[in-house]
Amino acid sequence: MTKEPVFTRDFIINMAITMCCSLNYFTLLINIVGFATVTYGATSTEAGLAAGLYVLGGLVSRFFLGKYIELVGRKKMLVITMSLSALMSGTYFFASSLELLYLIRLLHGMLYGIGSSCGTDIAAKLIPASRRGEGIGYHFMSITVAMAVGPLLGMYLGDIGDYNGVFSVGLVMYTVAALLALVLRVPEEELTEEQRKEARSFAFGNLVEKSAIPLGLTCMVFYFGYSGVLAFIVEYTVETAMEEAAMFFYLSVAAGTFVSRITTGRIYDMHGPNVILIPGYLAFLVGMLLFATTDSPEVFLASGFVIGCGISIIFAVCQTIVVSKSPAHRYGVTTSTFSSVNDLGTGFGPMILGTLLTVMDFHGMYLVCAMCSIISFAMYWCIHGHWAFLASRRKARDE
Repeated sequence: MTKEPVFTRDFIINMAITMCCSLNYFTLLINIVGFATVTYGATSTEAGLAAGLYVLGGLVSRFFLGKYIELVGRKKMLVITMSLSALMSGTYFFASSLELLYLIRLLHGMLYGIGSSCGTDIAAKLIPASRRGEGIGYHFMSITVAMAVGPLLGMYLGDIGDYNGVFSVGLVMYTVAALLALVLRVPEEELTEEQRKEARSFAFGNLVEKSAIPLGLTCMVFYFGYSGVLAFIVEYTVETAMEEAAMFFYLSVAAGTFVSRITTGRIYDMHGPNVILIPGYLAFLVGMLLFATTDSPEVFLASGFVIGCGISIIFAVCQTIVVSKSPAHRYGVTTSTFSSVNDLGTGFGPMILGTLLTVMDFHGMYLVCAMCSIISFAMYWCIHGHWAFLASRRKARDE
């Protein structure tokens, strides 16, 4: 039988939009701690808040606005959020105080949150159900490209102190994303009147998809650990005299992410989640232990590759699981709920870890981050992994 295609015209355009948003995300995140410290004399905790508010803004918007994606229309919501994000990118140039920067980060994060949910929702609708694991893995390869280019560009601009250049990246990327959104053809849901009434309601069950919360919490703990790498890598590599290696760290992360994403989706569709997630958790744990303890540039870059394998697997597979359990007209709410809960880890992580840095050094903090993967795996096994294992055993016996 001929496989249904994944790489259609609109799937590729949607990938490009996601890449633009993510490139701005990584370029900004790499620099926002340094910008807040240099420009406003912020402490590590205050600078961590500037990093985390962006993610927390995304959490708020996904929670309250995710249900409107299908109600307003996927394409219309995407065009609106990309256009407003381009305008918000221009406000960084006028941030005259730390408090104003906090407000900009919160509002910009809210737009990013709903825009990224639109992108994932659209991808889930464009991908054939029989190739969902593979297709979502391919969709997130757009983030892989951004993960390679964004931090590299951000570190270069940060090293020369060109923060206006950093902010210009966001302005350009969101302008391109808005133009691409205009030509994107998006399948829309024909909602019944009952479904429209449900979408307008602010009852808790309509704001969130309850089935997505458990695995969202699992990823929240996991990404709490990874947030330390995202927010404090520049300061860490300065302290450990590995600034040159840091320039290429995210290229290593992206390489690991790329390798895992072109292979794991297909394996997931054929063999289920456990075959992939267990190695993914192990890869992240090993990578973080190396990252926290090495003073060798070569091992430092190798740790990035292994970490990249882990993070790409955990998020993509867990999101595929929750989408597979969701009715089509709730895709927007499902992806928003999952990402909102997950974002708690990425949002609060820099703030809490920044506070930890007042009582321990970077090595100790990153060991704490490594331990988060063990807690997250235990949660996954109790929530889904154990049942997936039993199902695979029953399937094997029946065959």
